[in-house]
Amino acid sequence: MEDKRKVMSLRLDQQTYRRLHAYGVAGGMTDSAAARELIASGLARDGLELYSTELGAYLRGVMQPLIEGFDQTLEARNAEQEDRIARCVHRATRGSIVAAIAAVEIEKGVFDGLSEVPASDIYAAYDKQARLIQAGMSLEEARDRVRRGKE
Repeated sequence: MEDKRKVMSLRLDQQTYRRLHAYGVAGGMTDSAAARELIASGLARDGLELYSTELGAYLRGVMQPLIEGFDQTLEARNAEQEDRIARCVHRATRGSIVAAIAAVEIEKGVFDGLSEVPASDIYAAYDKQARLIQAGMSLEEARDRVRRGKE
C-alpha cells in the first residue's frame, strides 16, 4: 500500500509552539501528533460550521412556512375561543343585570318607604357596594363606606 501522507514543516512563533507543546504534554502526545490532532479538529469544526450553516438555512427555509402556518392556526383557534368566552360572559352578565333590575323593582314594591325612590338610585347604591367588593373590600366595609358617603 502506498502511504498517502504529506510531510511538511511548520514555522510557529514561540507562544504558539508553547501552546502546542502544552496541549501535547497534557494529552500524552508528541508535538507532531498534537499538531495533527489540532489541525484535524480545526478543519472538522470549520466543515461542520459550513455544513450547519447551509443545513440551518435550508431547514429555516423549509420550516419557516410550516411554523407560520402553525402560528396562524393557533391564532385562529384563540380567536374562536375568545369569541365563545365573550358570548358566555355576555349572557351571564346580561342575566345578572336583569336579575339586579328585577330585584330593585321587587324591593321597591315590598318596602313602602322605597316607593318614591327612583330605581336608578337604589341600583346605583348597590352598584357602588359591588364595585368596592370587587376591589377587595368585605361587604361590611363596602356598605360602611357607601353609608358614610366615601364612595
